[in-house]
Amino acid sequence: MHLPSIVPAAVATLLFTAAASAQCGEGAQGICYGEEGGEPQGLDLDDLQYVADYLRYIGESQPGALFTMPGGFTCQEWGIEVPGAGTVLPLAKQTGPRVTPSVLYADIANTIDGGADATPEQRAESLIGCAASGGQVGIKTDPKNPYYNTDSYKASGAKPTGLVIKVVRAPESKKL
Repeated sequence: MHLPSIVPAAVATLLFTAAASAQCGEGAQGICYGEEGGEPQGLDLDDLQYVADYLRYIGESQPGALFTMPGGFTCQEWGIEVPGAGTVLPLAKQTGPRVTPSVLYADIANTIDGGADATPEQRAESLIGCAASGGQVGIKTDPKNPYYNTDSYKASGAKPTGLVIKVVRAPESKKL
């Protein structure tokens, strides 16, 4: 049986498309909306700090608490529940479909505001450095953290990588 010459080209195109979509179109580089892409969000900075403080509180009150997204065939984007977040909707998006990201809530908080005792430079490099515009950046974790090195964490197959954290305007809030 002879296959038309178009079949190998079609298969190659399909494989290339699948490989390209596996990256999910989001990188770990920091982007402040309105400066490097996207539309400025008009976030209230007190709300943004509240979100970071709340997520840090979860991490401190429940040591080892993890935000986990399942791997799969698509790159998912989930809202991170923060009651009373005001103008801010924090989101987590997978950077690859075959990764099961699982990160400490404190690491999400630090990605947003640079850390509880952040220097001005660390705050400027975090999402709070984007100010009211909002933005996105790859999660910043410490892979040497003891929680990421427990037997149960390692056995889960999860990784402390593979997430982009975004801060956007909550749909129910009105722009100022």
